[in-house]
Amino acid sequence: MQQNRQLAAILFTDIVGSTTMMQKDEQAAVAINKHYVDVLKETVSTHKGEVLNDYGDGSLCIFSSVTEALRCAMEMQHKLQTEPKVPLRVGLHVGEIFFEHGKVFGDGVNVASRVQSLGVANSILFSSEVCSKIRNQQEFKSVSIGRFHFKNVDEPMEVFAIANDGFVIPDKKNIEGKLKENKNSAKRKWLISIGVLIFAAISFFLYNYFLTGNNIKSIAVLPFINGSADKQNEYLSDGIAQEIISQISKINSLEVKGWGSSIFFKNSDKSLKEKAEALGAQEIVTGSVEKDSDRVVIRVELTEANTGKRLWGEEYRRQWGDILNIQTEVAQKIASALNGKLTPKEKLDLSKHSTENVEAYKFYIKGKYFWNKLGQENIDSAEANYKKAIELEPEYALAYAGLADCYSINFKGISQLELVPIAKIYAQKALSIDSTLSEALTTLGFIQQNFDYAWADAKTNLERAINLDPSNYEAHINYGLALMYSTSDKQGALRELKKAVDLNPLSYLTNWQLSRNYYFAGEYDLAIEQFKKTEIFAAKPQKSIPLWSTGLIYLKQSLFPQAKEIFDNLPQGNALQLDNNQVMQAYGYAVLGDKTKAKSLLEETMKKYPNLANSNYRYSQVYVALGDFNEALNQLELGYGNRDVHMFWINVDPAFDPIRKEPRFIALLKKMNLD
Repeated sequence: MQQNRQLAAILFTDIVGSTTMMQKDEQAAVAINKHYVDVLKETVSTHKGEVLNDYGDGSLCIFSSVTEALRCAMEMQHKLQTEPKVPLRVGLHVGEIFFEHGKVFGDGVNVASRVQSLGVANSILFSSEVCSKIRNQQEFKSVSIGRFHFKNVDEPMEVFAIANDGFVIPDKKNIEGKLKENKNSAKRKWLISIGVLIFAAISFFLYNYFLTGNNIKSIAVLPFINGSADKQNEYLSDGIAQEIISQISKINSLEVKGWGSSIFFKNSDKSLKEKAEALGAQEIVTGSVEKDSDRVVIRVELTEANTGKRLWGEEYRRQWGDILNIQTEVAQKIASALNGKLTPKEKLDLSKHSTENVEAYKFYIKGKYFWNKLGQENIDSAEANYKKAIELEPEYALAYAGLADCYSINFKGISQLELVPIAKIYAQKALSIDSTLSEALTTLGFIQQNFDYAWADAKTNLERAINLDPSNYEAHINYGLALMYSTSDKQGALRELKKAVDLNPLSYLTNWQLSRNYYFAGEYDLAIEQFKKTEIFAAKPQKSIPLWSTGLIYLKQSLFPQAKEIFDNLPQGNALQLDNNQVMQAYGYAVLGDKTKAKSLLEETMKKYPNLANSNYRYSQVYVALGDFNEALNQLELGYGNRDVHMFWINVDPAFDPIRKEPRFIALLKKMNLD
């Protein structure tokens, strides 16, 4: 029987203590239930939802819009506070549902039910998937109540509560619900009961509460102003801002937005509030840097974005040699201003410097400045500056990590087969100096999955990178990719990628990774929505990538006229693009049935760009669509040998569904440890 599947905003309701109410006063309980049913039907209808299941003291409803679902929940709770008051809890999630024999099923239904189970009377709780869709909507105020391990859900999930006036936010300490049982709880209670290590146990629990509770603040560091007379000192103002990001990322009570999004507002005239809303940040750090000879003046200010209230600010007039201590001091002051409690480990981590050689440090931040600009010339400059830093400080782990990044992508006109082993050596050198370096663990994990196809090792290193720095959005991206391509945990993969977007919301690459993997997970509506956001952040050469990606989705949805319009209007590609538009145009035409045109476009591109890097995978897609499976497999085998950067998509890309049972394809998956 074919299942009717759809993506929906799922709303669960439950009357708290309904059985007890019925036992105490049956007549009053009936009146409460009638009030609830009347309000439920009215509000769900008003907000264009549908009541699928009515359980008497609760219900399952679906909506096509997350916004309407939340508005319905809030209106419902307001109306239920009139007499006779109904103690209702509400839970929401976004997910796929399907129907069989008139009943509704799906993981999304289970998750919504478990989120609701954590609630209390007059509360509205929702998942991070819902939170990501309302982040910039001012009508909804929300707060995280922590991460929870639900029954029958593999990964812990972050849950949020509506914090608008009139609604109750559950106290995390007293939350109960459909959670996994802690196997160690009995042993822990016994230890506490006999007084063994009471102080240590209490400290442990308090530490975890402050780590995972409501105290996590979202903060962004904007590009600092270069106040020096020498405009070439801009690398200092950018570099110091980035280093402050690195420092405060060591504080677990802070969620720090990535530099890739903060740089979006360099020289912007938007208000602090507008910048904070775009970044999803509660607090903003701004500042300026002036350097004259051996003197430096650094001004830093911390502002509450919503109110404009200045929380802390200071001016440092010091010798350049004191720059590293200033950054530590700034991080500590920010934590203090936000009422953050630094753990002994965090204090120790903040006091440690990656180098004591300030001249080596200067070359390192200059290298990072050029690295962020990308482009061949800038990567060359980044490499040169990282190497100068190492000349001055041979045990400079961060500089080795920077070199590893340079060699992990195509530059110098050298093939990836030659470059990546060098990158791996640099990453391992960095870790031999500092095994806790999140940046180097991230690069090593990227190499292990993208080049070595050593998925287990990659996941281990990326998990460690995230544990060491939860704000490392690149580690979240790569861990999400490892889960997507080498496991069946697609929802876990999407959670990691969504977390990366939360941390780096204005980055083209971060948004594109989430978009692309919605497509691989079969979440086509979410993929189209995300590709539209991605296009906003794309530079001109990248603008067409979200377009043809949307065309691929239309092909999968059999929306052929819409797909044809996109492929007909794609601009001409060029050899500098990672994905050549003309090749994807050929794929589109092949699937649409115009195989003559598709073959002509493919042959023209292959002739024009005979040595186009990372092209074998793309060529193979077209050959599959043309029905030439033998040549498609030839191209895939070449891509494996050349370490085409797209190859690790092979396990989830629907373009290869027609050849998945081919012996050569199965053998290739085995080589890539994906069998």
